[in-house]
Amino acid sequence: MRRFIIVFVLTAPLFWSSCTPHDSVKEISPEYFVEELDVWDFKIEEALTALLNELDLDTSDPTVSKVLDLMQGYLSKDIRAVALSYRTIDPLGNPVLATGAFFYPRDLKHRGIVEIPPIAHLDRGASAAIYVGRKRFYEEAFPCMLNYITINPDLLGVLYTQDMPRPFLHDANTGVVAFHMRKAVEEYLLITENYRLENRCSVFGYSLGGTSALSVAKYYTTNNTGIKVDQVFTGGGVYDGLEAFRALALVEKSDYLAVPSVIISMDTYYNLNLDYSKIFANGMENPVNSPDPAEGGDGYAYWFDGTHGSGSLFRRWGSDLRNYMHEDFFNREPVGEFLKLQDCMKENSMVYNWTPGPLLNIRLIHSSEDNLIPADCADLLYNVYKSKGCAIQYIRTTGDHYEAGTEFMLTAMLYLLLK
Repeated sequence: MRRFIIVFVLTAPLFWSSCTPHDSVKEISPEYFVEELDVWDFKIEEALTALLNELDLDTSDPTVSKVLDLMQGYLSKDIRAVALSYRTIDPLGNPVLATGAFFYPRDLKHRGIVEIPPIAHLDRGASAAIYVGRKRFYEEAFPCMLNYITINPDLLGVLYTQDMPRPFLHDANTGVVAFHMRKAVEEYLLITENYRLENRCSVFGYSLGGTSALSVAKYYTTNNTGIKVDQVFTGGGVYDGLEAFRALALVEKSDYLAVPSVIISMDTYYNLNLDYSKIFANGMENPVNSPDPAEGGDGYAYWFDGTHGSGSLFRRWGSDLRNYMHEDFFNREPVGEFLKLQDCMKENSMVYNWTPGPLLNIRLIHSSEDNLIPADCADLLYNVYKSKGCAIQYIRTTGDHYEAGTEFMLTAMLYLLLK
């Protein structure tokens, strides 16, 4: 493993034998980049094989076949994956050390830059940086197989920040943490490759990453970042937390236990002082981090401490929201203790707190049969953005959340290949 820490200012001009057409680097003082955690070199063909095995794709499917045909010219290209740490801030403004990974062709002759924030992983072991350390291909790095530089911030809640709840649906923090990751990548490439990263990108994301993709695009376009966002490709996201809660309360079912994570995160970063006995039920309200209910454990403090994966959470609590949510959750509008969540959920709504410019193309995909995140969220986003004159296209597909996720990836890959 290569590992180094930049803790000093380089004041002399730097030159490498593998120069690029970009300006020479005369002075580098890393403001964001801290440490190279891992480096992994592989060929696109290896990543494609891993992805096909992971997703169990039918190569005779017309879309899959078309993507594979268009990829043939890239299979022998060498890709470098780099996991790194960098400086950023948490939702309360405190400095923290975050992680992420990025992927780039070794010859740096690429077709563009794609930034993809992560889905709503519920355990600490799932992140781009960790995957690179294990030399395992990270699915959300798929554009690198199409010769794009791909940036995957882990956001917060893993590795150095693993003791804090992941800031799910925290719009402003998602944007700034992703931006600082990009700045760290810029500094890394200047230091190691004498390469200056272009100031344009596309932002993609699915599931929580679909929501986060809009947060990243919003941050880049409403702050003085100097970054031009060409398009956003988003799918399966929770674009308005209150709308998602309403839809889930109606169906009383979800196969992924993200609702408690969102509530715990909002409580932590907005100091809501929630009474969990009026939020959860049937033992989920127990506040002790212990597997023993007799000790006050086996509730949210135990199951959502970051050490339990989505599979174990599902096996313990199941799909029925009434197994662990308080009866007040099952109302059309917030009541009781849930009223404390109303303001912060509104503040983080991507539907009502951002109007993308008319030149920013947004491609949206969501399944009407989604078993994790109701399509109501995407319907609302599309209708509101369309009424504001935004350039948004909507594919309402079928299949469960994972099947729609595969369709999202294939559709995105086909778009990038034909772009």
